[in-house]
Amino acid sequence: MKTTVELPDPLLRRAKIVAARRGATLKQLVVEGLEHVTSCASGSSIKAPLTPGEAEFMSPDAYGVPILKKRGTVVTDEVVRQIRDQLDI
Repeated sequence: MKTTVELPDPLLRRAKIVAARRGATLKQLVVEGLEHVTSCASGSSIKAPLTPGEAEFMSPDAYGVPILKKRGTVVTDEVVRQIRDQLDI
C-alpha cells in the first residue's frame, strides 16, 4: 500500500543518512521503525523503566528508548559495551 507522509526536514535528512549507512532504502528504514513502535505499543517489547543507575547517564525519549545524556564525557567502546550489558541488548 502506498501512502504519503510529511516529515520534518531534519528528520528526513537523518533518516536518509541512517539508511545509507545501513545500505538500506528509506522505505526499509520506515518499515523497521513502524514495526518497532507498533510492537512496543502492543506491549511485547516494552522495557522496564530506567534504574537509578541508568537514569544517571540516560533518559528515555518519547518512545521509551534510552538516550545518553550529554555531560561532556567521552563515550568509549567500553562504555557502550557496559550499557549494552546493563540493558541486555
